[in-house]
Amino acid sequence: MRIGLRHLSASTLDWLKAAVTVEGSTRASLARGLCEREDWRNARGELCLASARSALPGLASALDLSLPAPRHRRPRALDAGAVERGYPDTPLTCDLEDLGEVTVTPVGDGEDRRLARSMMATWHPEGEARCPGARLSYWIVSSRHGRLGGLVFCAASWHQKARDRFIGWSPGARAAHLAEIVNNDRFLVLPSVRVKGLASRVLTLACARLAADWQEKYGVTPLLAYTYVGPDHTGTCYRAAGWHRCRDTTSGTPPGADGQGARRAVWMKPLAAGWRQVLCREPRRVMGQAGHHVNDDETDWARLEYSRSSHGDHRVRERLVTMGRAWNDRPGEALPVIFPTEAQQRAAYRLLSNPQVTMDHILEGHQEALVERCRGQRLILAVQDTTFLDYDGLEKTGGLVPIGGGGSGSGGLGAHAGVAFTEGGCALGLFHLDADFRLKPGARDKESRRWLEGFDHAVELADACPATRVLVICDREGDHWDLLARGAASKTVGLLVRASRSTRRRVVTATGGLRDLWEHMVDEPCIAHRSIDIAACGGPRRRKARRGVRLEVRAAAVELAAPQKKPRGTPALPVVAVSVTEPAPPPDRDPLDWMLLTTQGEATAADALETVARYERRWLIEEFFRALKVGTRIEDRRLDEADDLRKCLAFDAITACRVMTIERLARSQGDTPASRIVDRDEITVVTLHRAYHQRKPRAPPDPEPTIEAFAVDVARMAGFIPRKRQPLPGTEKIWQGYRILLNFVENYRLMRNMNMLKNHDSTVSG
Repeated sequence: MRIGLRHLSASTLDWLKAAVTVEGSTRASLARGLCEREDWRNARGELCLASARSALPGLASALDLSLPAPRHRRPRALDAGAVERGYPDTPLTCDLEDLGEVTVTPVGDGEDRRLARSMMATWHPEGEARCPGARLSYWIVSSRHGRLGGLVFCAASWHQKARDRFIGWSPGARAAHLAEIVNNDRFLVLPSVRVKGLASRVLTLACARLAADWQEKYGVTPLLAYTYVGPDHTGTCYRAAGWHRCRDTTSGTPPGADGQGARRAVWMKPLAAGWRQVLCREPRRVMGQAGHHVNDDETDWARLEYSRSSHGDHRVRERLVTMGRAWNDRPGEALPVIFPTEAQQRAAYRLLSNPQVTMDHILEGHQEALVERCRGQRLILAVQDTTFLDYDGLEKTGGLVPIGGGGSGSGGLGAHAGVAFTEGGCALGLFHLDADFRLKPGARDKESRRWLEGFDHAVELADACPATRVLVICDREGDHWDLLARGAASKTVGLLVRASRSTRRRVVTATGGLRDLWEHMVDEPCIAHRSIDIAACGGPRRRKARRGVRLEVRAAAVELAAPQKKPRGTPALPVVAVSVTEPAPPPDRDPLDWMLLTTQGEATAADALETVARYERRWLIEEFFRALKVGTRIEDRRLDEADDLRKCLAFDAITACRVMTIERLARSQGDTPASRIVDRDEITVVTLHRAYHQRKPRAPPDPEPTIEAFAVDVARMAGFIPRKRQPLPGTEKIWQGYRILLNFVENYRLMRNMNMLKNHDSTVSG
């Protein structure tokens, strides 16, 4: 569960529910327990008790808990009304050299702090600094004339439009690095001090020591300082001290008697080289760090899949949930149909075109739900592959790339997806989705990175599910040396790749020589046989379906030699090679020939057959791509920018996973209750539809159907008739029926709401 920028674990929430009922518990004790359980500390390692106490009311409201009554707090001795005014002025007019040594000295505690507050309250136009959080105050001291003024630096505000535009950071980068900028909240030279150049000298001295002092006190090194200058001042001293004025201004102090707030200029001062690169670096979120989702309504699929985004704006997070729900309610429809009202369309297009919202923000909540689903599995097959989305008719859409052969031809997007499947073939979700890897024609080296990034995401998934084994499966396109090396070095994730003849893999022989991998495996004895069905395939490599193809399986533990382009001395990789060949193909057919390289298992018959069976599961991602293109009709989207299409791709891919999950669960785990997967209203409508279309009076349909019965009844809406040879529908037929079902569900909800309104009116009139 998320509170502010923190994600609380399920165990912490269970503890809190029990702790609030304990007699004698206080808000202070609850805040301390919350910090200790979540290891909620600042940069110096201290518990963030104040932040935790501030978060408790919102947390209690979300969990429907009653907090202990707040205790009476002792008033502060130096609150706003108790600051003594009347700090003496210092009449002084001289040259800067006549001041002697000018220093900025940190304000101490006790009496020293009281005097500093009194000086600001007496002479600063905006009074004493009342900024919350971190704060550092300085005296301006002359070795000959004593104290001449002061400065106050405080923690930065969460949002400041002019400042944020000057930095150019994203909401995620701001959340990660906000503590590394500070606000010069007050700057005062006593009004009777007239010394030319003093103000700029003081600002230079303060900025020179600010970073070290802030680091010592709060454990964070600031990289940037900013301040506001009102309309009565030109900011000459800031310019002379090396500060930069932003082009934008900001509303200033609260409106006065005339009701008009002053406009103030924003000035910025870098405190370290390379500050912008550091502040704009957005940390990539790791799967599983958001914690368990707490929601009493377990059937609210959209909230489970979309609510755990890391975007800093809560309005964006809620909009993602709303859009995800609408996307699922009308899969495959055009955007004006998914969002029928003018307000909904404006909100949807505004989010899709928002540069501060990325495809990753949409996927993050889904990946957190994926982690929860994977934790109950023994083995996850992490299959990754690439497809291309053709948007050739969108000549005016910016950002599309050539997707034809050789880097030319139609315009569109390349989508590299990684989908997690169970051993039975159920799609659990996307652990990786990259739709911007093809940056320019011919960027082959850059495109190969997508396979490495997909493997890294699979490692994250494995780290989030320690009790679950993860096996990454790739086709011949993923046969890259760097990927094989990463798989061989990984202790948590296995790798299974079909080798490509174009890579010319060689093995190190027993005598230290090199030999072609295929030639080496031909000499290995056949250790097993396997019969498979080969599906039909279209396109340039079209083929007809064949059933009962008998194959010979060979296996050997080999050491792959590094390619010649690699540096001399690159070590060989130990892998298990499994060769699958067709000994007697038909005269008019190409023989089946697989060369599989895996980092798991041994060169035994049992392990080799298991490797072949797992590689056959790679075809599941082709079914996912078909569901994506045929079911959600992603290639029919019409938007002005390629980045907007990428965000649509994220919504469509999550929706495709859900429908594919229904089909695969019906085949592999048909006894699973449908209520665990689909919405209660969908089950009700399917039950009513089935009962209405029964030809003969029979027992009423089961109101708690299994996922198998649900899938069959949904496909019946699209004309599917279960038969002995085909008892279960395919993904495409479920898509057709599911779209019809969702139209019925919308009408059902409308009629239900109308009946509720009628009952309400009758009750009121009665």
